[in-house]
Amino acid sequence: MKSLMDRIIKSRRVFVFGIAGDSGSGKTTISRGIKRILGEDMVASFSMDDYHSLDRNQRKERGITPLHPAANHLDLLADHLERLRRGEGIDKPVYDHSKGEICGAVPFGPAPVIIVEGLHPLYTERLRSLIDFKIFVDPSRSVKRLWKVRRDVGERGYNPEQVKAEILQREPDYKLYIDVQKIYAEIVVKVQDSRFHPSLLDNGKKPELYSVRLIQQMLEHPVPEVDLAIDLSKILRTSEHEFSIEFQRDDYYGKKVGIMTIDGEIHQSMIAELEKKLGDTLGTYAVISDRKEEYVNAIGVSQLILTWSCLEKLQHLMGCNG
Repeated sequence: MKSLMDRIIKSRRVFVFGIAGDSGSGKTTISRGIKRILGEDMVASFSMDDYHSLDRNQRKERGITPLHPAANHLDLLADHLERLRRGEGIDKPVYDHSKGEICGAVPFGPAPVIIVEGLHPLYTERLRSLIDFKIFVDPSRSVKRLWKVRRDVGERGYNPEQVKAEILQREPDYKLYIDVQKIYAEIVVKVQDSRFHPSLLDNGKKPELYSVRLIQQMLEHPVPEVDLAIDLSKILRTSEHEFSIEFQRDDYYGKKVGIMTIDGEIHQSMIAELEKKLGDTLGTYAVISDRKEEYVNAIGVSQLILTWSCLEKLQHLMGCNG
């Protein structure tokens, strides 16, 4: 039986995943995780930051933030997604964060799966109609502040006080234009600090632990069974790390959802069946998670679950549309 990836390649169709969220919210981490699991040769990804219509100085002169839709070429992005879905290449604009400047364009070709991540992929009805699987990343304020300061200081030349001031300045636009997009997402990823205390690593440092809540629409189509194996005997004998997994049903903006909360660090053996199911579906048996580590944190586990959900959606679309 052909793998899902073989079927997608043979179909010559292009599927688009959209990952929305605030600046520094962890969108790229989610995108890279999905891309690594699906395969670098199967996925092409880009950031919506490249579609800024104003550079940093122009935004400052006009008193507008990148979160405002008017500071972005949303129609151009939609035009480009339409072309990519038809299997055509585009000249994708480039935004240089180190200089805050728009720097021409580069050729960008289609792939079986395209991931577009950024501030506004779910903002307009036209964009939403072009995206097959919609994700919104929603970390707590403290986590987002930590991640954004670390990224902007380390990669974009800001100092910590500049980043913190910018976060406050952007908050009204975040509420108006970004946060609202989670209403349209099929999965909302909420990240907050873990309630557990991390164990020391071999180098004497403590890893960052998080609690991840996956708020997902209840599936309307049948899917294959997949297990998260919990060996109580092994946990009681050998586990040195604390974790919890919780599931509940709820209503979320008028939709029936299931909420899975993963906290702490989970032993690799518990996700082996999920990894195998992903490998069987993808037609590859390469290592999916980082086997150098005996335990996987909540973000790593959530990447596996997100990818499984993406694959189930792809299988459903392939079944419905041939």
